[in-house]
Amino acid sequence: MANNRNRNDRNYALDKFDVDIREPSRKRPTGKPSGGKKRKSRNPIVRFATAVFPQARDSGAEKARKALLLVAIAILIGTMSFLIWQIVGMNQAGKTNDEIASLGGVPMPEMSSSYRQPAHIANPSSSIATTAGSLVPEVVDLTPVVNKPIEANWDELRKINPDIKAWVQITGTMLNDAVVQGTDNDYYLNHDFYGNESISGTVFSTYLNDWNDPNDKNKILFGHNMENGYFFAYVMHYVPDDQYSEPLSFYKTHPTVLMSTPEGGSATYKIFAGILANTEPQYGEVFDYITKTRFDSVDDFNNYIIEIMDRSWFFTDVDLTYGDELLTLSTCYWPLGKGVDTRWVLFARKVRPGESEDVNTSVATRNYQAKLFDYYYDLKGGSWEGSVWDRSKLLSY
Repeated sequence: MANNRNRNDRNYALDKFDVDIREPSRKRPTGKPSGGKKRKSRNPIVRFATAVFPQARDSGAEKARKALLLVAIAILIGTMSFLIWQIVGMNQAGKTNDEIASLGGVPMPEMSSSYRQPAHIANPSSSIATTAGSLVPEVVDLTPVVNKPIEANWDELRKINPDIKAWVQITGTMLNDAVVQGTDNDYYLNHDFYGNESISGTVFSTYLNDWNDPNDKNKILFGHNMENGYFFAYVMHYVPDDQYSEPLSFYKTHPTVLMSTPEGGSATYKIFAGILANTEPQYGEVFDYITKTRFDSVDDFNNYIIEIMDRSWFFTDVDLTYGDELLTLSTCYWPLGKGVDTRWVLFARKVRPGESEDVNTSVATRNYQAKLFDYYYDLKGGSWEGSVWDRSKLLSY
Protein backbone atom coordinates (compact mmCIF):
# COMPACT_ATOMS: atom_id res chain seq x y z
CA MET A 1 0.00 0.00 0.00
CA ALA A 2 2.85 2.33 0.75
CA ASN A 3 4.35 1.73 -2.68
CA ASN A 4 1.01 2.40 -4.37
CA ARG A 5 0.60 5.58 -2.30
CA ASN A 6 4.09 6.82 -3.28
CA ARG A 7 3.41 5.99 -6.90
CA ASN A 8 0.06 7.76 -6.77
CA ASP A 9 1.62 10.78 -5.05
CA ARG A 10 4.31 10.97 -7.74
CA ASN A 11 1.75 10.68 -10.51
CA TYR A 12 -0.30 13.38 -8.88
CA ALA A 13 2.73 15.66 -8.69
CA LEU A 14 3.57 15.06 -12.32
CA ASP A 15 -0.04 15.67 -13.33
CA LYS A 16 -0.05 18.86 -11.22
CA PHE A 17 3.19 20.09 -12.86
CA ASP A 18 1.77 19.30 -16.29
CA VAL A 19 -1.34 21.29 -15.48
CA ASP A 20 0.72 24.19 -14.16
CA ILE A 21 2.77 24.57 -17.34
CA ARG A 22 -0.17 24.01 -19.63
CA GLU A 23 -2.79 26.01 -17.73
CA PRO A 24 -1.21 28.55 -15.43
CA SER A 25 -3.21 29.60 -12.44
CA ARG A 26 -4.69 33.06 -12.53
CA LYS A 27 -2.78 33.76 -9.33
CA ARG A 28 0.62 32.94 -10.90
CA PRO A 29 2.28 35.89 -12.62
CA THR A 30 2.75 35.16 -16.29
CA GLY A 31 5.54 37.73 -16.87
CA LYS A 32 3.38 39.47 -19.51
CA PRO A 33 1.94 42.94 -19.00
CA SER A 34 -1.78 43.37 -18.73
CA GLY A 35 -3.71 44.20 -21.83
CA GLY A 36 -1.67 41.85 -23.98
CA LYS A 37 1.07 44.45 -24.74
CA LYS A 38 4.63 43.25 -25.31
CA ARG A 39 7.12 43.99 -22.58
CA LYS A 40 9.88 46.51 -23.46
CA SER A 41 13.36 45.09 -23.96
CA ARG A 42 15.58 45.13 -20.92
CA ASN A 43 18.75 45.22 -23.09
CA PRO A 44 20.55 48.43 -21.98
CA ILE A 45 22.21 48.91 -25.37
CA VAL A 46 18.85 48.77 -27.17
CA ARG A 47 17.26 51.09 -24.64
CA PHE A 48 20.18 53.56 -24.97
CA ALA A 49 19.99 53.51 -28.76
CA THR A 50 16.24 54.08 -28.65
CA ALA A 51 16.66 57.01 -26.24
CA VAL A 52 19.49 58.65 -28.19
CA PHE A 53 18.95 57.93 -31.87
CA PRO A 54 15.93 59.37 -33.69
CA GLN A 55 13.14 56.80 -34.27
CA ALA A 56 10.51 56.76 -36.99
CA ARG A 57 7.70 57.18 -34.45
CA ASP A 58 9.37 60.20 -32.76
CA SER A 59 7.85 63.63 -33.11
CA GLY A 60 9.75 66.37 -34.93
CA ALA A 61 10.73 68.04 -31.65
CA GLU A 62 11.96 64.74 -30.23
CA LYS A 63 14.04 64.06 -33.34
CA ALA A 64 15.59 67.54 -33.09
CA ARG A 65 16.37 66.98 -29.41
CA LYS A 66 18.08 63.69 -30.12
CA ALA A 67 20.04 65.21 -33.00
CA LEU A 68 21.39 67.92 -30.69
CA LEU A 69 22.23 65.28 -28.11
CA LEU A 70 24.19 63.30 -30.71
CA VAL A 71 26.12 66.43 -31.70
CA ALA A 72 26.96 67.10 -28.03
CA ILE A 73 28.13 63.49 -27.56
CA ALA A 74 30.28 63.72 -30.70
CA ILE A 75 31.86 66.97 -29.48
CA LEU A 76 32.56 65.42 -26.06
CA ILE A 77 34.17 62.34 -27.61
CA GLY A 78 36.21 64.52 -29.98
CA THR A 79 37.38 66.78 -27.14
CA MET A 80 38.34 63.86 -24.91
CA SER A 81 40.17 62.18 -27.78
CA PHE A 82 42.07 65.38 -28.53
CA LEU A 83 43.05 65.84 -24.88
CA ILE A 84 44.22 62.24 -24.63
CA TRP A 85 46.18 62.67 -27.86
CA GLN A 86 47.80 65.82 -26.47
CA ILE A 87 48.70 64.22 -23.15
CA VAL A 88 50.18 61.16 -24.86
CA GLY A 89 52.04 63.40 -27.31
CA MET A 90 53.45 65.62 -24.54
CA ASN A 91 54.57 62.64 -22.49
CA GLN A 92 56.28 61.15 -25.54
CA ALA A 93 57.93 64.49 -26.32
CA GLY A 94 59.23 64.67 -22.75
CA LYS A 95 60.72 61.19 -23.02
CA THR A 96 62.30 62.10 -26.36
CA ASN A 97 63.76 65.28 -24.89
CA ASP A 98 65.26 63.40 -21.94
CA GLU A 99 66.67 60.81 -24.33
CA ILE A 100 68.34 63.45 -26.50
CA ALA A 101 69.76 65.15 -23.40
CA SER A 102 71.23 61.85 -22.25
CA LEU A 103 72.70 61.02 -25.66
CA GLY A 104 74.09 64.54 -25.94
CA GLY A 105 75.78 64.33 -22.57
CA VAL A 106 73.68 67.14 -21.08
CA PRO A 107 71.39 65.44 -18.54
CA MET A 108 68.53 67.32 -16.97
CA PRO A 109 69.93 69.65 -14.26
CA GLU A 110 68.75 69.37 -10.68
CA MET A 111 65.59 71.37 -10.11
CA SER A 112 66.02 74.58 -8.14
CA SER A 113 64.87 74.31 -4.52
CA SER A 114 63.46 77.85 -4.76
CA TYR A 115 60.98 76.83 -7.44
CA ARG A 116 57.42 78.01 -6.93
CA GLN A 117 54.62 77.69 -9.48
CA PRO A 118 53.56 81.25 -10.35
CA ALA A 119 49.82 81.85 -10.06
CA HIS A 120 49.57 83.21 -13.60
CA ILE A 121 50.79 79.90 -15.06
CA ALA A 122 47.67 78.15 -13.80
CA ASN A 123 45.47 81.15 -14.65
CA PRO A 124 47.06 83.11 -17.52
CA SER A 125 44.67 86.07 -17.22
CA SER A 126 45.22 86.58 -13.49
CA SER A 127 48.47 88.52 -13.58
CA ILE A 128 48.76 91.33 -16.10
CA ALA A 129 50.71 94.56 -16.32
CA THR A 130 48.49 96.63 -14.06
CA THR A 131 49.02 98.25 -10.70
CA ALA A 132 49.57 95.67 -8.01
CA GLY A 133 46.50 94.72 -6.00
CA SER A 134 46.41 93.05 -2.61
CA LEU A 135 49.69 91.19 -2.18
CA VAL A 136 50.34 87.80 -0.66
CA PRO A 137 53.35 87.99 1.67
CA GLU A 138 55.84 85.19 1.30
CA VAL A 139 59.34 84.18 2.24
CA VAL A 140 61.37 83.24 -0.83
CA ASP A 141 65.02 82.28 -1.03
CA LEU A 142 66.32 84.78 -3.61
CA THR A 143 69.80 83.31 -3.88
CA PRO A 144 70.63 83.00 -7.61
CA VAL A 145 71.36 79.55 -8.98
CA VAL A 146 74.95 78.59 -9.77
CA ASN A 147 75.62 77.73 -13.42
CA LYS A 148 77.79 74.90 -14.65
CA PRO A 149 79.16 75.08 -18.22
CA ILE A 150 77.37 72.97 -20.82
CA GLU A 151 79.54 70.22 -22.24
CA ALA A 152 77.56 68.64 -25.07
CA ASN A 153 78.59 65.69 -27.21
CA TRP A 154 78.26 67.48 -30.54
CA ASP A 155 79.45 64.56 -32.66
CA GLU A 156 76.75 62.29 -31.26
CA LEU A 157 74.08 64.98 -31.67
CA ARG A 158 75.12 65.64 -35.28
CA LYS A 159 74.75 61.95 -36.08
CA ILE A 160 71.14 62.14 -35.01
CA ASN A 161 70.34 65.50 -36.58
CA PRO A 162 72.80 67.62 -38.59
CA ASP A 163 70.51 70.63 -38.03
CA ILE A 164 71.86 70.95 -34.47
CA LYS A 165 73.19 74.47 -33.80
CA ALA A 166 73.36 74.90 -30.04
CA TRP A 167 72.22 73.76 -26.62
CA VAL A 168 70.24 76.09 -24.36
CA GLN A 169 69.62 75.72 -20.63
CA ILE A 170 68.26 77.63 -17.65
CA THR A 171 69.90 76.18 -14.57
CA GLY A 172 67.52 74.65 -12.04
CA THR A 173 64.65 74.23 -14.53
CA MET A 174 63.45 71.73 -17.13
CA LEU A 175 64.59 74.05 -19.93
CA ASN A 176 67.47 71.94 -21.21
CA ASP A 177 67.19 71.64 -24.97
CA ALA A 178 69.00 71.08 -28.20
CA VAL A 179 68.58 73.96 -30.64
CA VAL A 180 68.06 73.13 -34.31
CA GLN A 181 67.53 75.24 -37.41
CA GLY A 182 65.41 74.43 -40.43
CA THR A 183 64.95 76.11 -43.78
CA ASP A 184 61.82 77.84 -42.46
CA ASN A 185 60.12 78.60 -39.15
CA ASP A 186 57.41 75.98 -39.64
CA TYR A 187 58.98 72.52 -39.80
CA TYR A 188 60.25 72.26 -36.23
CA LEU A 189 57.00 73.60 -34.81
CA ASN A 190 55.61 70.07 -35.20
CA HIS A 191 58.66 67.83 -35.64
CA ASP A 192 60.96 66.58 -32.91
CA PHE A 193 64.75 66.27 -32.90
CA TYR A 194 64.52 62.93 -34.74
CA GLY A 195 62.36 64.45 -37.45
CA ASN A 196 59.21 62.68 -36.29
CA GLU A 197 55.88 64.49 -36.21
CA SER A 198 55.20 65.83 -32.72
CA ILE A 199 52.70 68.26 -31.22
CA SER A 200 55.53 69.59 -29.05
CA GLY A 201 58.00 70.20 -31.87
CA THR A 202 61.44 71.13 -30.59
CA VAL A 203 63.42 74.28 -29.85
CA PHE A 204 64.68 75.97 -33.01
CA SER A 205 66.30 79.19 -34.14
CA THR A 206 64.88 81.38 -36.87
CA TYR A 207 66.01 80.39 -40.34
CA LEU A 208 67.28 83.99 -40.68
CA ASN A 209 70.10 83.40 -38.19
CA ASP A 210 73.53 82.76 -39.68
CA TRP A 211 75.37 80.85 -36.99
CA ASN A 212 78.68 81.18 -38.81
CA ASP A 213 78.53 84.97 -39.30
CA PRO A 214 80.09 87.04 -36.47
CA ASN A 215 77.86 89.95 -37.50
CA ASP A 216 74.78 87.91 -36.64
CA LYS A 217 74.32 89.44 -33.19
CA ASN A 218 70.88 88.25 -32.10
CA LYS A 219 70.07 84.54 -31.93
CA ILE A 220 66.28 84.19 -31.91
CA LEU A 221 64.93 80.91 -30.51
CA PHE A 222 61.37 79.58 -30.51
CA GLY A 223 59.87 76.85 -28.33
CA HIS A 224 56.43 75.67 -27.31
CA ASN A 225 55.04 76.52 -23.88
CA MET A 226 54.25 72.95 -22.79
CA GLU A 227 52.00 72.22 -19.82
CA ASN A 228 54.28 69.38 -18.71
CA GLY A 229 57.14 71.85 -18.18
CA TYR A 230 59.27 70.93 -21.19
CA PHE A 231 60.78 73.18 -23.87
CA PHE A 232 59.98 76.87 -23.23
CA ALA A 233 57.42 76.43 -20.45
CA TYR A 234 59.91 77.90 -17.98
CA VAL A 235 60.34 81.03 -20.10
CA MET A 236 56.82 81.80 -18.91
CA HIS A 237 57.96 81.87 -15.29
CA TYR A 238 59.67 85.20 -15.95
CA VAL A 239 56.27 86.85 -16.34
CA PRO A 240 56.05 88.92 -13.13
CA ASP A 241 53.63 87.41 -10.63
CA ASP A 242 51.82 90.38 -9.14
CA GLN A 243 49.89 88.27 -6.65
CA TYR A 244 53.00 88.05 -4.51
CA SER A 245 54.97 90.65 -2.60
CA GLU A 246 58.03 89.67 -4.67
CA PRO A 247 56.71 89.49 -8.27
CA LEU A 248 60.22 88.98 -9.72
CA SER A 249 61.27 86.10 -7.48
CA PHE A 250 61.81 83.72 -10.39
CA TYR A 251 63.99 86.19 -12.27
CA LYS A 252 65.97 86.95 -9.13
CA THR A 253 66.81 83.27 -8.63
CA HIS A 254 67.35 82.53 -12.36
CA PRO A 255 68.82 85.73 -13.87
CA THR A 256 70.83 84.04 -16.62
CA VAL A 257 70.55 81.65 -19.56
CA LEU A 258 73.28 79.29 -20.73
CA MET A 259 73.87 78.57 -24.40
CA SER A 260 76.61 76.42 -25.87
CA THR A 261 77.64 76.02 -29.51
CA PRO A 262 80.04 73.55 -31.16
CA GLU A 263 82.43 76.34 -32.13
CA GLY A 264 82.06 78.80 -29.25
CA GLY A 265 81.64 76.57 -26.22
CA SER A 266 79.44 77.40 -23.25
CA ALA A 267 78.47 81.04 -22.63
CA THR A 268 76.30 82.83 -20.09
CA TYR A 269 73.67 85.40 -21.08
CA LYS A 270 72.24 87.93 -18.62
CA ILE A 271 68.49 88.45 -18.88
CA PHE A 272 67.57 92.12 -19.18
CA ALA A 273 63.93 92.31 -20.38
CA GLY A 274 60.69 90.44 -20.93
CA ILE A 275 57.80 91.67 -23.10
CA LEU A 276 54.29 90.74 -24.20
CA ALA A 277 54.32 90.93 -28.01
CA ASN A 278 51.30 91.24 -30.26
CA THR A 279 51.54 89.32 -33.56
CA GLU A 280 48.37 90.49 -35.37
CA PRO A 281 47.96 94.01 -36.85
CA GLN A 282 44.20 93.94 -36.18
CA TYR A 283 44.97 94.22 -32.46
CA GLY A 284 47.38 97.12 -32.73
CA GLU A 285 51.09 97.67 -33.22
CA VAL A 286 53.18 94.59 -33.99
CA PHE A 287 56.72 94.84 -32.62
CA ASP A 288 58.98 93.08 -35.11
CA TYR A 289 61.42 91.16 -32.94
CA ILE A 290 61.46 87.94 -35.01
CA THR A 291 63.54 89.25 -37.94
CA LYS A 292 66.12 91.41 -36.16
CA THR A 293 69.22 89.21 -36.25
CA ARG A 294 71.84 91.91 -36.94
CA PHE A 295 72.34 95.64 -36.44
CA ASP A 296 73.61 97.94 -39.18
CA SER A 297 74.74 100.80 -36.93
CA VAL A 298 74.90 102.10 -33.37
CA ASP A 299 71.59 103.89 -33.87
CA ASP A 300 69.99 100.73 -35.22
CA PHE A 301 71.06 98.81 -32.12
CA ASN A 302 70.11 101.60 -29.71
CA ASN A 303 66.66 102.07 -31.22
CA TYR A 304 65.98 98.33 -31.00
CA ILE A 305 66.97 98.21 -27.33
CA ILE A 306 64.85 101.29 -26.60
CA GLU A 307 61.82 99.56 -28.16
CA ILE A 308 62.43 96.48 -26.02
CA MET A 309 62.94 98.37 -22.77
CA ASP A 310 59.84 100.50 -23.29
CA ARG A 311 57.86 97.24 -23.47
CA SER A 312 59.65 95.32 -20.73
CA TRP A 313 57.62 94.21 -17.71
CA PHE A 314 60.68 94.50 -15.49
CA PHE A 315 64.00 96.35 -15.31
CA THR A 316 67.35 94.92 -14.24
CA ASP A 317 70.87 96.05 -13.47
CA VAL A 318 72.18 94.68 -16.79
CA ASP A 319 73.69 97.30 -19.10
CA LEU A 320 73.96 97.09 -22.90
CA THR A 321 76.10 98.53 -25.66
CA TYR A 322 76.48 98.31 -29.39
CA GLY A 323 78.39 95.15 -30.26
CA ASP A 324 76.77 93.01 -27.55
CA GLU A 325 75.53 89.59 -28.59
CA LEU A 326 71.84 89.03 -27.79
CA LEU A 327 69.75 85.94 -27.15
CA THR A 328 65.97 86.02 -27.65
CA LEU A 329 63.60 83.32 -26.33
CA SER A 330 60.02 83.41 -27.64
CA THR A 331 57.02 81.31 -26.62
CA CYS A 332 53.21 81.42 -26.68
CA TYR A 333 51.30 83.26 -23.95
CA TRP A 334 47.58 84.11 -24.06
CA PRO A 335 46.67 86.52 -21.23
CA LEU A 336 43.92 87.97 -23.45
CA GLY A 337 42.52 84.58 -24.47
CA LYS A 338 43.68 82.07 -27.06
CA GLY A 339 41.86 83.98 -29.77
CA VAL A 340 44.48 86.73 -29.45
CA ASP A 341 47.83 85.38 -30.64
CA THR A 342 50.42 86.93 -28.33
CA ARG A 343 53.93 85.92 -27.28
CA TRP A 344 56.03 86.23 -24.16
CA VAL A 345 59.58 87.13 -25.20
CA LEU A 346 62.69 87.05 -23.01
CA PHE A 347 65.84 89.00 -23.94
CA ALA A 348 69.39 88.41 -22.67
CA ARG A 349 72.86 89.55 -23.61
CA LYS A 350 76.06 87.56 -23.62
CA VAL A 351 78.59 88.10 -20.83
CA ARG A 352 81.47 90.16 -22.25
CA PRO A 353 85.08 88.96 -22.13
CA GLY A 354 86.47 89.59 -18.65
CA GLU A 355 83.05 90.47 -17.21
CA SER A 356 81.70 88.72 -14.12
CA GLU A 357 78.73 86.41 -14.66
CA ASP A 358 77.18 87.65 -11.41
CA VAL A 359 74.02 89.76 -11.59
CA ASN A 360 72.88 92.18 -8.90
CA THR A 361 69.27 91.02 -8.82
CA SER A 362 68.42 93.01 -5.69
CA VAL A 363 67.91 96.18 -7.74
CA ALA A 364 65.54 94.58 -10.29
CA THR A 365 62.15 96.32 -10.33
CA ARG A 366 58.69 95.68 -11.71
CA ASN A 367 57.55 97.99 -14.54
CA TYR A 368 53.83 98.77 -14.42
CA GLN A 369 54.06 101.18 -17.36
CA ALA A 370 55.15 98.73 -20.08
CA LYS A 371 54.22 99.73 -23.61
CA LEU A 372 51.48 97.45 -24.95
CA PHE A 373 49.00 97.59 -27.85
CA ASP A 374 45.51 98.88 -28.60
CA TYR A 375 43.49 95.74 -27.95
CA TYR A 376 45.21 95.20 -24.62
CA TYR A 377 44.29 98.71 -23.49
CA ASP A 378 40.73 98.24 -24.80
CA LEU A 379 40.29 95.20 -22.55
CA LYS A 380 42.35 96.21 -19.52
CA GLY A 381 42.22 99.97 -19.66
CA GLY A 382 45.08 102.43 -19.34
CA SER A 383 47.52 103.74 -21.91
CA TRP A 384 51.25 104.08 -22.38
CA GLU A 385 52.66 107.18 -20.68
CA GLY A 386 56.18 107.12 -22.10
CA SER A 387 59.58 105.68 -21.22
CA VAL A 388 60.33 105.20 -17.54
CA TRP A 389 63.55 103.15 -17.66
CA ASP A 390 67.07 104.34 -16.95
CA ARG A 391 68.70 105.03 -20.31
CA SER A 392 72.10 105.26 -18.70
CA LYS A 393 71.99 101.46 -18.85
CA LEU A 394 72.31 101.75 -22.63
CA LEU A 395 76.00 102.62 -22.75
CA SER A 396 76.13 103.32 -26.48
CA TYR A 397 73.16 105.72 -26.41
